[in-house]
Amino acid sequence: MAPYIVTSWHGHRADRNLPDVVEQVWNEKFKQERNRPRPGQQQGRRQPRQSNVDLAILDAQGDLVHWFDAFPPGRGPGRNIAQATLEQLQTAGKELKLSGLKQAQPVNLPTLQQGRGIRAMVTLHDDLMRAYSAPVVENVPLQDKDWQTLAFSKQKKTLDASELYPWLSQVYPPGVMERTDPVSKEAFRIERVEGQLALVPAGKNDKYRFMRLTGSIRLHDEGNDNFSFVGKLAVVLAYPEDSHTPVALHGVFEGTYPRYDRMHSKTRNIPLTAVFESIGDGS
Repeated sequence: MAPYIVTSWHGHRADRNLPDVVEQVWNEKFKQERNRPRPGQQQGRRQPRQSNVDLAILDAQGDLVHWFDAFPPGRGPGRNIAQATLEQLQTAGKELKLSGLKQAQPVNLPTLQQGRGIRAMVTLHDDLMRAYSAPVVENVPLQDKDWQTLAFSKQKKTLDASELYPWLSQVYPPGVMERTDPVSKEAFRIERVEGQLALVPAGKNDKYRFMRLTGSIRLHDEGNDNFSFVGKLAVVLAYPEDSHTPVALHGVFEGTYPRYDRMHSKTRNIPLTAVFESIGDGS
């Protein structure tokens, strides 16, 4: 979407001081005329169910130009969410008199401008919300002291997972429907990471020595209800023969996220996966 500004707002129709654009969209979405039977439709027959996620496009003055349901009904073979969204963006582009909109562009993962860090790619495998299967990507710059925590050792070491907080704290579900502060509407961040991890030698080849980092971790968010979720971490690190600092890191977190289903009044344990890789100088 570069160079355009993308932002979001999460709330409810009864909230005070709704953003003007949100109020415009919802006035249109929920006005009575939209719920009347369409021509040829039987009286009393329900309209296709609308989602609770909308996308709005503004012009340079901040005025609403176009909006659409982010999860429109009628999707199926040959027409998925990405294609439906592209169609709507092309419609908005015409209204904004934009030219040169491409059908598809190569995916370039974000990277760091300088220094070294870790890229985290997080996916929630929710069969009921397929959009969550698209990974959220976060780049985490690390300091020298963060890499020193993972220094090479000929003997097994035990690390506290809290020492790896800067990048393990990125393991949280993607999607605008996850746990949020009821007042600020901000999504809760991971506040605490717990667990004991084993860092052990894992052989060598003609260029590198290797270590393996494994163990179970528990992640707590900022909510005041003691919410947490767990998973297993497995990471491989590579070290040059003449250095104790890792030059490459690749790993995966596999766990479950307990998501409360309000419609069915129960909690579903949804698989949550995160993939890690080192990025920046030396990787």
